[in-house]
Amino acid sequence: MDKHAMSIGRRFCFLLLPILAIALHYGMSGILLYGFYSFFTNVLQLTQEQFAAFYGWTEIFVNFVLIILFFAVYRWVFQRDRGEKSGLPDAKGTAMSLIAGAGISGVSYLWIMLAKNIPAFRESLSAMEAANKSIEGGSGLELILTVVIVAPLVEELLFRGIVFRSMQKVFPVWISIMLSAIMFGAYHMNLIQTVYATFMGIVAGIIYYKTNRLIYPMIVHAANNFIGAMQSFIPSKAGSLMVDMFSLIMIIPMCYTIYHLLKNNTAKQGYRTENSFE
Repeated sequence: MDKHAMSIGRRFCFLLLPILAIALHYGMSGILLYGFYSFFTNVLQLTQEQFAAFYGWTEIFVNFVLIILFFAVYRWVFQRDRGEKSGLPDAKGTAMSLIAGAGISGVSYLWIMLAKNIPAFRESLSAMEAANKSIEGGSGLELILTVVIVAPLVEELLFRGIVFRSMQKVFPVWISIMLSAIMFGAYHMNLIQTVYATFMGIVAGIIYYKTNRLIYPMIVHAANNFIGAMQSFIPSKAGSLMVDMFSLIMIIPMCYTIYHLLKNNTAKQGYRTENSFE
């Protein structure tokens, strides 16, 4: 549908949908986690320490519920849009997404190194490091499932599949990409993470818009998170340094990939043609 012919009521609905979806994420997560906590501690009579051993798997299950829920919303609201492609990703798109994800990790590393020298960010850094240690406290399988699989699926469905697509119904593409990226950054509720998550949201939004395939920003997100998770499995400082150097090197091919995507303005069918970058 042409957004210029869209009624005020429909515009309002598409503006409200991202807020409701994010609120649903927080609300459902809290309700389900509290429900599991009450079941384990009150019904099964487990102590808080015993429940903590299951907490990581509980979060994974809750997020899988959210994935199903957000996918249903995404399909129901946007199923009439043409141009959205499904199926397995191809080799070229997968390589592009992996390169972009690795480059984003390099940009994140540079930003964190810079933030460490700014006193105003010390509290945010401490909070981020504490959160990372909490995630790393579980098994390796829990870490991979949570960070590399579950988080990219649920967050890309929410912020690219629902938030960006909703914004695109009302605003031009660049505004939609920026708004969805800023909301994605703010969603992390940490100033350090907000900056690099916003950058990742911009890159993921461009790739999604240009390819019309939600699987590619998911791969971008997974690749970025995987490089971060690798630090937990590498015991030596030399190994961690090699990972950091690799992510820094990948900034260059990431920039070329994004430049190539932006330069390619060949018209395609579907909602992509409703809002051109040009």
